Amino acid sequence: MQDDLTLVRSTRAHGAPASGWWLASSLLPAVFPLLVAAIGLGLWLDLTSLTAISTPERLATWLMIIVPLALWLVAVWALSRTRVYAHPLAIPLGVLLPPVIGMVLLPRLPLFPQLLLVTPPAWLIGSMVVRVVGGIFLIPAASGELNRPFFNWSAGLLDILIGVTALPVAAWVSSGSPMAVSVAIGWNALGLFDFAVAIVLARFGSGPRDMLLQQTPAVTALRHTSAGIVTFGVPLAIIIHILSVLQLVNQTT
Repeated sequence: MQDDLTLVRSTRAHGAPASGWWLASSLLPAVFPLLVAAIGLGLWLDLTSLTAISTPERLATWLMIIVPLALWLVAVWALSRTRVYAHPLAIPLGVLLPPVIGMVLLPRLPLFPQLLLVTPPAWLIGSMVVRVVGGIFLIPAASGELNRPFFNWSAGLLDILIGVTALPVAAWVSSGSPMAVSVAIGWNALGLFDFAVAIVLARFGSGPRDMLLQQTPAVTALRHTSAGIVTFGVPLAIIIHILSVLQLVNQTT
């Protein structure tokens, strides 16, 4: 299973507190269904604000978004328990295909323009507080389980940066400040740039494939959370960042 990325098993990692890893592995994956639930609630509130449409139309639109989102999450969890990610193309396709499909299909929804208009900009921005969970990539890097953890340091630190600034940026945008809109556009751009940097760095050291396949204590314990981040959280964040930029740009025109 080894390729050009050298996988190492640190003796220090084997001495890590296993109970801590397994506690994290039990609690952290819950963030993804909670995110789907939050999106579902926010979407329904946005739909109810569209008084010109009927309840059946609202429900149909809600289901067309939430059902695929929930099925996607279930598929990610199921695949994380298999060896599918051993294939070199599995992770790139898992990261890139959903945003492409999402950005092709979402604008085709009959109520998409109205939804983008009535959704508070702060909601899309604030939802990215979930990116603080990406800080788990720092754990295997700090424990010495990865030989060249360039991807982990970059992805973990930038995820934390985007996550902890999401709510302040959202609050600033809600204040109505024109400068806040420009800053929020730049913030979204940084969030997307983070993913581009991670893709590049993964080619020069231990990458997301190692986080899903390597058999060391912290990596193994965090595998399901890593799978959720890499093949659900990241592509969903790409979609949300793009939608946020479109929404903010429309505000400035």
